[in-house]
Amino acid sequence: MRVLVIGAGIAGLSAAWHLREAGIAATVLEARDRIGGRVWTCRDFADIPVEFGAELIHGRAPEVNTWHWVEKLGLRTWRWNKRDDSMIRTEEGAWLTMGEARAVSAELDVTRSWDLGDVPEPGGGEDLASYLRRIGFNDQQMRYVQRSFANAEGESMRFLNAKAHLQLPLEASGGTRGVDSDYRILDGYDAYYEKLAEGLDIQLGSVVEAIDWADGVQATTTAGDHHRADAAVVTLPLGVLRAKRVAFKPALPPQKQEALAGLKMGPVMKMVYLFDEHILDPSIGAIYARGNPPMWWSPSLGRDGGQVVWTAFFTGDYARELLPLGEEAALRHGLETLRREIGQPDLEYVKARWVNWPEDEFALGGYSVCLPGCYDARDKLARPTPPLYWAGEASAPHHLTAMVHGAYFSGQRAANEIIGSGLRA
Repeated sequence: MRVLVIGAGIAGLSAAWHLREAGIAATVLEARDRIGGRVWTCRDFADIPVEFGAELIHGRAPEVNTWHWVEKLGLRTWRWNKRDDSMIRTEEGAWLTMGEARAVSAELDVTRSWDLGDVPEPGGGEDLASYLRRIGFNDQQMRYVQRSFANAEGESMRFLNAKAHLQLPLEASGGTRGVDSDYRILDGYDAYYEKLAEGLDIQLGSVVEAIDWADGVQATTTAGDHHRADAAVVTLPLGVLRAKRVAFKPALPPQKQEALAGLKMGPVMKMVYLFDEHILDPSIGAIYARGNPPMWWSPSLGRDGGQVVWTAFFTGDYARELLPLGEEAALRHGLETLRREIGQPDLEYVKARWVNWPEDEFALGGYSVCLPGCYDARDKLARPTPPLYWAGEASAPHHLTAMVHGAYFSGQRAANEIIGSGLRA
């Protein structure tokens, strides 16, 4: 039995790795000239690895499978205590640590802890903004939610299915959303995904334009190459699927079309700045700003000496506001926001980089969001349609989406579906 894996992001690498472990030959077709997909470690921007894509391990719950590889490979990590080493510009204009701000403002605190008390659960058709208004959030709290939670989720509140995006905080299930700490792989995320890819049959620069699945699977690339197999794991990003960059023959069944219509690829962007010295106390690892971009963090934290890097992270309407500016103007806009927040009007960067995932042709966005009224869309996307099997962060359960370990989980799940299908006989 042979399997094609479409995409060498984390989901595709996970699927191929688990198939190989089961003795099933898999060929991975990757459109880019590199592996990793939306996990992208740059090693020539600064004297430290800088993540242009996924950046952190979220939490240490048992389901965070990334830790298995971190520990197996002996990778160094640094814990980011988000409650204590962050600064926030409050809605009133005060410049406080997150702990100080939460202590003086119960309204802010609830938007960070998600301890909503005895409130009704959201319905599957309710967007996050409507739900929070219904349970009593005021204008100030709504702005805090948009600046932090919704920005981290990848879209503006009107596009977020409240039930899906508040699932873990409301259930207090001990999962990865709402945890106190994230973790940075000091050795770079590429140390993880390159090891995962070691020994796999990966063909870079293979841009798949058509998948015929009427009798087995045949994937055709833009170069005219034809790859045949008994089954395929499709890990294409949601944005690529929704844009119909790949033609499926026959067309995907109605359930898959419904799934794709019920999910949206959020516009997620970064601007990365290199400075020649610390711009704040080196113990401060993040800034929650009132301007755009609303979120900043420093990959430099957790080490001694060397260059200083700060990353701006912005999504949803924040991204839509800056996209038309183009790279140079957007980078200057971001610098102006940073200058205002930290009170350094003459601050200048050594160099900067705009990471534009919405206009990346092989991603077309950052990560998926579940739309109001479409709570079961992820489950529909994940269901096998033999000989096609489905993986990628958009197909992960709600509490694992937009995270590396969710993508890994989806690839493992798809591999196990093939392994258990009987096709290998």
